[in-house]
Amino acid sequence: MRDIRSAGVLLPVTMLHGPFGIGTLGKEAMEFVGFLKKSGFSAWQILPVEHTGECFSPYKCISAFAGEPMLIDPRGLFEMGLITDDDLLARMDGMVDYYVNYELVYEKQWKLLRKAYERLEDQPYLEFRPFWLDDYAQYMADKFCEDADFYKFVQWLFDLQWRGLKSYANKLGISMIGDMPIYVSEDSVEVWSNPELFDMDAVGAGKPASFSAVGGAPPDYFNPLGQRWGNPVYNWELMKKDGYKWWTDRMRAALERYDVVRLDHFRGFESYWRIPFESADARLGKWVKGPGIEIFNAFEKNLGENLPIIAEDLGDITEDVEKLLQQTGFRGMRVLQFGFHGDGRHLPHNFDENIIAYTGTHDNTTLLAWMLELEAHDREKALFYLGFNDDWTVGGPNSAINRAWIRALYMSRASLVIVPIQDLLGYGGDTRTNTPGTIVNNWRFRILDGSLSQIDSGFYAELSKMFGRDNAL
Repeated sequence: MRDIRSAGVLLPVTMLHGPFGIGTLGKEAMEFVGFLKKSGFSAWQILPVEHTGECFSPYKCISAFAGEPMLIDPRGLFEMGLITDDDLLARMDGMVDYYVNYELVYEKQWKLLRKAYERLEDQPYLEFRPFWLDDYAQYMADKFCEDADFYKFVQWLFDLQWRGLKSYANKLGISMIGDMPIYVSEDSVEVWSNPELFDMDAVGAGKPASFSAVGGAPPDYFNPLGQRWGNPVYNWELMKKDGYKWWTDRMRAALERYDVVRLDHFRGFESYWRIPFESADARLGKWVKGPGIEIFNAFEKNLGENLPIIAEDLGDITEDVEKLLQQTGFRGMRVLQFGFHGDGRHLPHNFDENIIAYTGTHDNTTLLAWMLELEAHDREKALFYLGFNDDWTVGGPNSAINRAWIRALYMSRASLVIVPIQDLLGYGGDTRTNTPGTIVNNWRFRILDGSLSQIDSGFYAELSKMFGRDNAL
């Protein structure tokens, strides 16, 4: 796979258009796969699709394995005879096209799923028995005073629709790239069922354990005050004793769900930023050694060699992190926008074949907004790099400046190029997916019906052909 030159699009499933207030695994997702094929792309990168918590961040999931119920397409329930026309209309009522109102979608989706469960005449979901399901179903049942089988039914539905989408994509030569957060949420199934796997302190006889530290990041490009994520950090010493079994099981499940796995915050496996639990200031954290190559040796031993893993090697990267990446053989990442902020590794002419090149990630603003936000001297340098003399302020699907940047990535030696959907559409900063260190208005943007038809598929198909990226993964 490293030798195949290809291109793909970054689009969270939640960002798809459709009548249910959130993107789903149904009709619109299938149509997007068709768009990718028509446009010469051969990869769809998504954000985590696991069950999110109350903040609705895909990087703070309450399960490392269970799928997000809000992504289940209600039309699939109708086709199964589990809901009525009126139920479907009620589910669509009040939905907004251009952003996700998670609170309303959550309320309506769970109500609909319960109706569907109550109308079941048999129990086909009992044939779905992944190793993690019992703990998840019991955790949810205890939390919400429900029948555990209801949650097994919901996960069976998610799996059914996900496999249908992935199968369709693979038949068209489109590879699904998933995203694995390094941490789980503090209120996750895993913390509830296996608290010993995390860095926790006992607080007294008969009392529950409490976290001694949480994860985060030191001051960086995105936030001068650092980031306190609040996720519990792992008890790596204990995990080492059983050969990192939990992590191996997690990676096995991810490789069954996706064709390729992007491993978030790779540098945390070399050293992670450990913040005392009682500290609200991320700057008071310190670097602590992680499991290093041992955990990846466990993956190789139990899952095989040359695993299709992308290492998100961004942030504060040291020689030790670079050495670990070389030892694993995983492909690393480069982000075009970082190339004009003093880090030449992110400039296209410096890429090698073992690189996945991005115009931006879910944490970056859009290309158009980035150009507007650059200091004048940095913008002049960027335009000179491109040899671009036209109007760089024009956005939209035919934006000349965006096409020039995308072309630069296509021309590079990077084996895979990924472009966020906002950059294909030439959108501004108000469509940004996430702003690190903030909790307001993230993960909510959606594309509108008809947006994809505005993109010149022929242009990108020819671009892929010209630079040898018209290959299926």
